[in-house]
Parts: sequence; C-alpha cells; structure tokens
Amino acid sequence: MSNHQALVEALLMKSILGQELVDTKFHLFSGRSALPRKVTRLQALFANDVVLTARSEFFAELLSRTGSPDAAFVNFDGGSDFEDGMALDDYGYASDSDLEDEEEEKASQTPLSDVTAVLEGHISESDDDDDDDDDDDDDDDLLVVADARSEIDALASPPQAATSIASAPIQHKPRVINCRNILVRDTAFRTLKALLLYLYTDKIVFSPLKSQGPPKTDVKTPNLSTSWPCSPKSMYRLASKVRLDSLRDQAFSAIRSSLDAGNVLQELSSSFTSKYPAILQMHVEVLLQHIASVPVIQNIPSLVRRITDSQLPHGADIIIDLYQKLLLRYHPQALALANTPIERELPPDPQLDGDLAKLKSPAPPMEKNTSKGGKKKKKQM
Repeated sequence: MSNHQALVEALLMKSILGQELVDTKFHLFSGRSALPRKVTRLQALFANDVVLTARSEFFAELLSRTGSPDAAFVNFDGGSDFEDGMALDDYGYASDSDLEDEEEEKASQTPLSDVTAVLEGHISESDDDDDDDDDDDDDDDLLVVADARSEIDALASPPQAATSIASAPIQHKPRVINCRNILVRDTAFRTLKALLLYLYTDKIVFSPLKSQGPPKTDVKTPNLSTSWPCSPKSMYRLASKVRLDSLRDQAFSAIRSSLDAGNVLQELSSSFTSKYPAILQMHVEVLLQHIASVPVIQNIPSLVRRITDSQLPHGADIIIDLYQKLLLRYHPQALALANTPIERELPPDPQLDGDLAKLKSPAPPMEKNTSKGGKKKKKQM
C-alpha cells in the first residue's frame, strides 16, 4: 500500500467514526485592486493535519512549533482586521497571477438581462406604477424579488429538473470548527487550494500564462468540478517554499512548455524570473531557440534598453547567461579554455626564499686532512 493510499484510508476511517477531519483553517486573499493598491476578498481553506504533516516537512514544522518557519504564515484570530484587504506592498507577491483583478472582472461582466434586472431590483420607471407610493419599504422589495425569482425559475426549467452541482452549489450554513487559524500573507487563495488538492490526490492542473493571451477556442478547458487550475509560476514559488520538489518540477515543466517566441521576452523580464536562477536560465535557453524569430528581433532592443536603464534588477544576469550560452553553442573550446583554472604565483615567503638561497649557493671547500697516514703525496713532475 502506498503512503498516499494509506492517508486516504486513514481519513475515511476518521469520517466513519464521526471524527473531525478539519484541523487547520488557512485564510488567504483571492482578489487584487488597483485603486487602492491592495489585495482583497479574504477566503478560507480547510485541511487535515495528518495529510499536511505526512506530505510536507514544511507543514509539519509549521504545525508542530510555536513559531512559524515562514514569516508569511502567521497565526490568525479570525477577526475582521483584514476584511477590507491588505496593502499590496505588504503582500509578498504583488504580481501573483492567481489573484483576480477586480477591474478585469467588472469589465468582463455582461450587461444585465431583463431577468437579472428583476432579480437585482433594477426596475425601470416605466414598469413601476407605484412611484408615488411612499409606503413601499425595503421588506416589500425583498418579497417581490423572491417571488420573481421563484416564478422565473419555474418557467426557465421543467419541474424536478436535476441541477448541476458545479452550476448551482448547495449553500450550507458554516459550522463552527475548533481549529488553528493561519493567515497566509503572500499566497493566493487559488494557489493554496490547488496545493491542498495535490496533497490529497497527487493531481495538479495548471492554467495558461497570462502572457499567452486569451485561451483558444479549440483548447479543452479543465473540469472545475474535479480540478482546480492554478498559475504554474505561483505554484513554482509556493512549492519551492514548502519544499515539494516533485510539484516544483511539474510547475517548471509547465512554464517551459508555455514559452514561445511571442512571450519569452515578456516572461524573461518579469520579477518572478529575477528571483529564481533556474527559471532565468531556462528562459534564456528558450530565447536562444527563438533568437531569429520576428517577435524576438523586433522586441529585444526594448529589453536591452530596459537593462541599460537599470529597470531590471536581473538585467546583468540575463546578459551574462546569454553570452555564456552563445559561447557554449558556437565556441565551446574557447569557453572551456577560459574556465580552466590558472595557476597563480604564491606570495613571497622570506623563510622559504632564505632556504632556497642556501640550496643555490656553492658548497664550502672541504678541509684538508693533516693527520699521519692521511697526507697525500705530491706527484713528481
């Protein structure tokens, strides 16, 4: 039996015995507002400590110690201090792709239909015959909306029609659960939600990069009822933090497969790329593969200007890595020769120099032996 299967069975046994399956409640932001600059919409995720501690050493340390191993994971009393959001500068990852921009959501909303207008109480003056009646109060309006909703629902769908779980989730009153509350200050709700699902199921689904543009119509979208997609960049960052190497590598591969000539320069110049050397090197490799493409030829001068204007903190690393990869491709012998360690002269050592001088000096003449029997006779001419 695998470790993952054993965890699942342990949770099933706890559920059969009626034991509580939720031990930790994570609070995370899911939205981002440009004016004012802040993260918004605090939401909660629930997890079981058995799964967390068995799958990740990071979470084992987080849940076992009094203090947090990471400053972004802090104990939270569940109060209303962050109901209005938190300043974007205090959020550890301002460019998080898994944060939903509120302005984009408003722009993408379709105009109100007649049915929606009735349900929301947007009734035009021409349809309101009781404009001069001051006795209408808010309670009456609510009753009208409720009645309108019932009639429209009855007309729009046949009786006893089965409703999709994904389209019309059943709303339950939240239970009061005695568990530890943790505020996560630098990770989006969507990212941690995907991570928790991975810890439970070993499955992960990644969204396309925003730099790829809107998804194509022929691309199959993931089933949201069985998977929770997240940004591969956001997951790479989170998986690196919680030390899940396998998940980090899957996110790395997803980022790599999402790069092409049209977005490699944009991704190369991102703040995310500047924080991870392995990501930067991978982007430079992709850039070299598309170095002769039209988008790269047209846009690389802009990248170079940003580097020279000190707009990119990792600009020097881009130039150095690009130059080294060019040498490796076209002049590997020269690069190998340049990387060969050169022997450096040792600093002078007075004692060593004195010993060497003694060795180099001529030996002193030997004294003649004047003892009897040892005296040499001169040769007669």
